[in-house]
Amino acid sequence: MNSIEELTSAGADQRRRARQEPATAVFVRRVKPGREAPYESLVREMIAASETFPGQLDATLLHEPGSADYTLVYSFVDQEALRAWLDSQVRQRLLRRADGLADNHLRLPSLSGLESWFSLPHQATIKPPPRWKMWLVSLLAIYPLVVVFQAWPVPEIKTWPLLVRSAIFPLILLTLMTYVVMPAVTRLFRRWLFSRH
Repeated sequence: MNSIEELTSAGADQRRRARQEPATAVFVRRVKPGREAPYESLVREMIAASETFPGQLDATLLHEPGSADYTLVYSFVDQEALRAWLDSQVRQRLLRRADGLADNHLRLPSLSGLESWFSLPHQATIKPPPRWKMWLVSLLAIYPLVVVFQAWPVPEIKTWPLLVRSAIFPLILLTLMTYVVMPAVTRLFRRWLFSRH
């Protein structure tokens, strides 16, 4: 009986963690010629509307000059918060207006984990930052974590077996980098990371 309860509890824990992980949705539209300005104005309305929904972390419009493709990225604290925005009446009303300005509307696969640190899904109009910028920002983000880890957990676990101690560091570091540090650092340095110079 205990094993069934444990399995049920474990399944509930996994579903709860999945709901609590940050969720990102990426949409691409090809805007009709001459309708760029009205579309950009409408996207500003969409971003402002999304900011009124609980759990919104970020909303960004990405567009390369000269391209007809516009990419809109929404990030929320979890899937439930993202779904509330995506299914909202206010967004559906704005989407109907967008349909008159753009030829098509495509949702790209959601981002998660390390792939969301610096780049968006493979899209010709979206280029990841130069490697040296990614290296520098990663170094600036990782260094303080390493210092804190060396100052606090390392002395506390120095008597633990080597394999266990060695597993703790990447587990803590990668979790913090993926879900806490890099989303914030990438937002902070976004203009510099994705600048054309």
